[in-house]
Amino acid sequence: MGYWEKRQEAMYKAGEMQVNQYYAKLEKAFNQTRRELQKTIEAFYFEYAEEKGLSYAAAQRQLSKAEIGNLRDFIDLAMANIGKHNQTVNNMSIKARITRYQALEAQVDAMLRQLYAIDYQAAAEQTMKAVYEDTYYRTWYNIDQYKGFHVAFARVDPHAVEKLLEYPFNGASFSSRLWKQKDHLQTQLMEALTTMMVQGKSPQALTNDFAKRLNVKKFDAYRLLHTESSFLMSEATHAGYKEDGVEKYQILATLDSKTCDICGDLDGEVYEVEKEAVGVNMPPFHCFCRCTDVPYYDDDGRPGEKRVGRDLETGEDIEVSADMTYKEWRKQYVRD
Repeated sequence: MGYWEKRQEAMYKAGEMQVNQYYAKLEKAFNQTRRELQKTIEAFYFEYAEEKGLSYAAAQRQLSKAEIGNLRDFIDLAMANIGKHNQTVNNMSIKARITRYQALEAQVDAMLRQLYAIDYQAAAEQTMKAVYEDTYYRTWYNIDQYKGFHVAFARVDPHAVEKLLEYPFNGASFSSRLWKQKDHLQTQLMEALTTMMVQGKSPQALTNDFAKRLNVKKFDAYRLLHTESSFLMSEATHAGYKEDGVEKYQILATLDSKTCDICGDLDGEVYEVEKEAVGVNMPPFHCFCRCTDVPYYDDDGRPGEKRVGRDLETGEDIEVSADMTYKEWRKQYVRD
């Protein structure tokens, strides 16, 4: 494995590790929300169930003023908690007249909003910003190591990363896809609850069904996180190329039994940086894409050679040791 292949593999794994560590926390949040939903539904059932169970007709009765007050307190508390972490979520309003079923739907909505706004969107965006920044600086580190000298570079612009998160990569932005997942899950859960009432079943009958539906959404979240982080890592890498003046890049596919025909055919292809197009000649090319790319130089320069260059910031010649670690490099040149 050549210099760039090793470096790019290490950089990709570093980003993947950050995403996986975050996803492990998100899984726990999904599981906790599932338990809270189950408790809420059971409490609703035992509050309004009659001799033969909870009928759909009973669920359509109006809430009392006291019950509406309690519901508003619950919603206000949930929205206040969301507001501490995510300012983009719209407030919920409770009407003066509302049925028991609508109240339950509002509670389910509030719990899912907290999950998706705090544990999913806010935390994921922080993770992906960190992945972008780390990838950008690692790209510069790798180029420094290859050339043998350090050149001043621009710091990461937080606003640029935010714009990338809003970019409709693959048809829709990260936020749009995330909230679409939430709305779809809520629709499925409420349909299951309606069926439970119509058929006269108990909440325990929904335990496995809820678990399956949330597991599907956990996988949807993982797929979205993987693809979005791959997009940001690719953008960060190319931002480094442009800053350094890299003119060409070469596609590097992970060649194993899981490699698709698209990635296999593109492996080794060389493209000009100024003609990059995500999904066309720049990774990722599809969901769960593991392709990366590396700088392509026409010369035969080898890593580790001591090439003397001029630091654009100080105007002095400077060399970078091939043994310098990334942490040492970042401490010296980035200075967080």
